[in-house]
Amino acid sequence: MARIAIDIFVRRMDAAYRGDPFHALRRNVESVRPDEWDVRPAGWTFEEFGTDPELSICDLIKHVAGAKFMYANRAFGDASLEWADIQPPVARDMESMLAWLDEGHTILAAGLAALEDDAELAAERQAPWRLPLRREQLLGIVINHDLYHSGEINRQRALIRGTTGWERGAAPA
Repeated sequence: MARIAIDIFVRRMDAAYRGDPFHALRRNVESVRPDEWDVRPAGWTFEEFGTDPELSICDLIKHVAGAKFMYANRAFGDASLEWADIQPPVARDMESMLAWLDEGHTILAAGLAALEDDAELAAERQAPWRLPLRREQLLGIVINHDLYHSGEINRQRALIRGTTGWERGAAPA
């Protein structure tokens, strides 16, 4: 029973979520101050493209957390979860939302860790948009999703603070 690819996915998923000091989603969220949590940067909208105004960091975390629950169900569960079934915390405070994000990530990571053999990564599962994808493809999407939104959170934080990114001389925690 080979678990080489599973172990690589475990490390990649951990790096994208918490392990990478510069790009990991959870580490970047930890640099957000409570007063920045639910702010939409003034003057930044995409109304000319027919979409909603700029999302807050809280909105982004709600989206990423919900996706973690969805992908865990699709990759490792019975694939019955629908987007409308995902229930975020009623409270939008940082503590509640980050606990929900951590819970979704824990469920996803546990599903991956429970696989016994690399061959299970090739199993076709139903993607959220109902097309069949291999588990390894679904996991790749989740990893890229964390990294994508981590960058988006960095951008939001910079817009809110009126900076261009990391403060001079400071590296992320």
